[in-house]
Amino acid sequence: MAKKQVAILPSRSAGHILTWEADGKEMIYIPGGEFIMGSDEGRGNEQPAHKVVVAAFYIDRYPVTNAEYKRFVEATGHPVPCYDVEWANPYDYNWDVETRSYPPGKDDHPVVLVTWEDALAYAAWAGKRLPTEAEWELAARGTDGRRWPWGNEFAPGRCNTKEAGIGGTSPVTRYSPEADSPYGVGDMVGNVWEWTSSLYRPYPYDADDGRESLEAEGWRVLRGGSWLNDLARACCTARLDGDFLFFNNVGFRCAVSAVDVSE
Repeated sequence: MAKKQVAILPSRSAGHILTWEADGKEMIYIPGGEFIMGSDEGRGNEQPAHKVVVAAFYIDRYPVTNAEYKRFVEATGHPVPCYDVEWANPYDYNWDVETRSYPPGKDDHPVVLVTWEDALAYAAWAGKRLPTEAEWELAARGTDGRRWPWGNEFAPGRCNTKEAGIGGTSPVTRYSPEADSPYGVGDMVGNVWEWTSSLYRPYPYDADDGRESLEAEGWRVLRGGSWLNDLARACCTARLDGDFLFFNNVGFRCAVSAVDVSE
């Protein structure tokens, strides 16, 4: 990837924000280093807790919204999200294929009904990539192994899960800054599950074992839980395989390696 020319501060520190030129989204700097990934108390696919080292990267402050995704489809001619399949319950979220517009009133809601390939296409257009699930988890929980972005105790009113009673997606900034991660990344738990680049494989996570090959076949990992899930499912360590391809609670955000960002 060619290095992007962006205006950022002379020195980078944890939580530093830049605006990515291609899609206009705010991105947050996550320092490289070691952190605790997974949970010994979580579901089987979240175990065991183990130490992982990642290189420094930037991640979108919020998931990609309908309004942002519309700029992408207008620029590229990419198909809009629209399906007639009852199992995905898409009808409140389908785009109009004639006007290529998202449902009214949802401009700042996360785009949903997007496949992993759709997310890859957006990332390529923006000169970014999808985060690995290790990067996603570090950005969500920090280095102290917390269960939710704000700490180890669930806090009603800090995320769009089943407990919120919204029954659908919500604006991506609704719960900021109170519910942001230690680095200031927002909407990491609840609202929508988010695509990552990683193949759905058992822990321990190893970026060099083939699970980060974009050419490999298999289901990709979704992270974070959604508005359909309760607090037991929507947390920083939750993992889900994307075997259903798309759904009304599946979206994404992008990342970029720090070495690909010019000072």
